[in-house]
Amino acid sequence: MVLVWIVMVVVGSVAFMSVALRLGHVVAVWTGLQVARALFLPVSLILGMIGWLVVLIAASQLRRSYLRKVGTSTTAVVVESDLRYKNRPGRFGQWELRVKAQLAHPTSGADVHVVKRFLYHDFCKTRAQKLAERLSVGSASPVVVHKNSAQFEVSKRPVWIDAW
Repeated sequence: MVLVWIVMVVVGSVAFMSVALRLGHVVAVWTGLQVARALFLPVSLILGMIGWLVVLIAASQLRRSYLRKVGTSTTAVVVESDLRYKNRPGRFGQWELRVKAQLAHPTSGADVHVVKRFLYHDFCKTRAQKLAERLSVGSASPVVVHKNSAQFEVSKRPVWIDAW
């Protein structure tokens, strides 16, 4: 499901940005000002990026609320928890928390393993450590299960890729 989400984000961002650029160009031509024609590209790009982040946040919130409405809440026991720092040369690093939990599926009763990676930017180290403490080995964590998907109940998602 994560691959589908990433492909949708890439295709959607290209489409969204092309519409934002086209709209900026139309507004610049409509006004007839030279300043508007000169600034339409950077202004359209900035507003398009901000607008796309709003769309991603809204999609994530809609999916979470849908899963809460149709899914079944249960408790999972964390069996693995690993917090690592990923150094990315030339960019800010990231903290990655990988959690594996075990639970009994609410409808089938079979033992199921849920694996999730949470990514935090370098400057959010304390938030990553707090979540790692909360999801330490042996701790119980609330999970929402619907058919073949499950999500940890985390109040705030660290970055956009954690939405799915």
